[in-house]
Amino acid sequence: MRDFSTQSSRPGVEREELEFDVLFVGAGPSNLAGLWRLLDLIEAHNAIPGAHKMEGLTIGLIEKGDEIGDHAFSGAVLDPAALAELCPDYLERGFPCEGTVKEEEVWLFTQRSGFRAPVPPPFLRNHGNPIVSLSRMVRWMAGEIEKREVPGVDVMLLPGFAGIKVLWEDGRVAGVQTADKGVNADGSPRSNFEPGNCLKAKVTVFGEGPRGHLARELDEVLQLQAGAVNPQLFETGAKEIWEIQDGRVPEGFVLHSTGWPQADGESGGSFVYRMGGNRLAVGYVVSLDTRDPFADAHLALQKFKTHPRIKPMLEGGRMVQYGAKALAIGGWHSMPRLAFAGGMLVGDAAQMVNAARLKGIHLGMKSGMCAAETIVKALLEGDFQEASLLRYARDFMASWAGTELYRTRNFHQILAHGLTPGAALKLGISLVTGGWVPGAPLRGASDAQETASTEAFYGKASLKRDALDWGIRFDGQLCISKLDDVYASGTLHDEHQPGHLKIVKGDDVCVTCWDTKGSPCTVFCPAQVYEMHPDQDGRVARVAIAYSNCVHCKTCDIKCPEGNVIWTPPEGGGGPKYTLC
Repeated sequence: MRDFSTQSSRPGVEREELEFDVLFVGAGPSNLAGLWRLLDLIEAHNAIPGAHKMEGLTIGLIEKGDEIGDHAFSGAVLDPAALAELCPDYLERGFPCEGTVKEEEVWLFTQRSGFRAPVPPPFLRNHGNPIVSLSRMVRWMAGEIEKREVPGVDVMLLPGFAGIKVLWEDGRVAGVQTADKGVNADGSPRSNFEPGNCLKAKVTVFGEGPRGHLARELDEVLQLQAGAVNPQLFETGAKEIWEIQDGRVPEGFVLHSTGWPQADGESGGSFVYRMGGNRLAVGYVVSLDTRDPFADAHLALQKFKTHPRIKPMLEGGRMVQYGAKALAIGGWHSMPRLAFAGGMLVGDAAQMVNAARLKGIHLGMKSGMCAAETIVKALLEGDFQEASLLRYARDFMASWAGTELYRTRNFHQILAHGLTPGAALKLGISLVTGGWVPGAPLRGASDAQETASTEAFYGKASLKRDALDWGIRFDGQLCISKLDDVYASGTLHDEHQPGHLKIVKGDDVCVTCWDTKGSPCTVFCPAQVYEMHPDQDGRVARVAIAYSNCVHCKTCDIKCPEGNVIWTPPEGGGGPKYTLC
């Protein structure tokens, strides 16, 4: 495993070791559901007369965001199946619901009009489901966990701590090391230097979300993806939260669309969700296995807002928050091995997303709950080897969540090149057959490998983004520039720290990419982190990286066609500050 951090092996630094029985990495819904369920199971076991008590346990959860919820980002219309299973009285306990779906529209948009489905297709029917802000939802989950008092169990929730590397002992996962704090850009310690800790655990649950830095290390060492049909696949979603005028959009309104402004042969889509407090979530998602080197989720979102069906909803309103994130989309055929000696993968880190329904929160939560059930058995037996922990994988696959994923196993590949007549036919077949289509399993290459040159896609060699007419004007009212949107995300980083975006093959590779592919990173990044700077002769001499703009979406790590960018965690606490997303 290549070590891309500047701090994990800092000479002469003594690191405190903290021992846990169970360690959760990441405070998303998957891990929070896992921790919640684990406490339930321990409490239930200890209440059995005559049972050997599970006591003296220490359970930890670390989160790179400054507060739990800061980095949580999603649509989202929630399938409440896992939530109701975990907490049947969630509404009575103050669950932060933004409303329930009462009115649904599904569209195939053209530039000026479109075709509305008479009724939503089965996989997009959401009537009665709760509309949520994921950042508010995970804050609520963490708050409910903090209220718990389970005798014999000590729970530590540790926001502001980023996992920087996996700890290994005799070939098994033994925990994680957290990032150092108070480090200069050159790697030297500042006066406020705090060394990261070595967090040891009998079992570590990795729930970092899509393209996790630690999950990358796990895969490189353990070859977790080796048995999968496809590589892990992703989309990038960009979303704005608007405060709108009274009466513009009814409560409980949800809209999904495909078509314009995406190009023919490309995959993506949009959503509009009415939230509480006269707020509206407007988002656009672009599949990263597109061949277009200039695919841009942020630009697609700005264009989408100009559509005659959407623009009237926003007129007279104002944008109040922005966010962007890579989203797992590969599903069943992209799932890695879920368990290994000393550890497990849950949620988006394991591609647990139903591409047809545009949903993964409920699947991730169920994975965390299944993981918790296996962890209790492992704690009672004292066995944390791979064979023991793989019970989690079997239980998840046999659950309703595994069944749901299996039934949509080919969905993304069917629509990878848009809603063509052939794709529509295959889609119909898959709905009848429970996911099977001729030629199944449908295979795909990695998102980076799919990226074409500008000559292959646009018919022009050495084409640059500025040479194209994007058909939009950023007026600061309806259409917001990337930098203005980044400001609305609340993103902050300590600018004295080492850059967390690593150019691993050198600037010369970036220069070549500029000549052949127009430097896609300067386009697909939804936060305008990358810029190519020419020399006095007009030739590109270097890539400039505005690290402080980074919203931690990880699109660059996924989509760079040269594999030249590696995202690593910055100092804990840095990044966006989502409160409404």
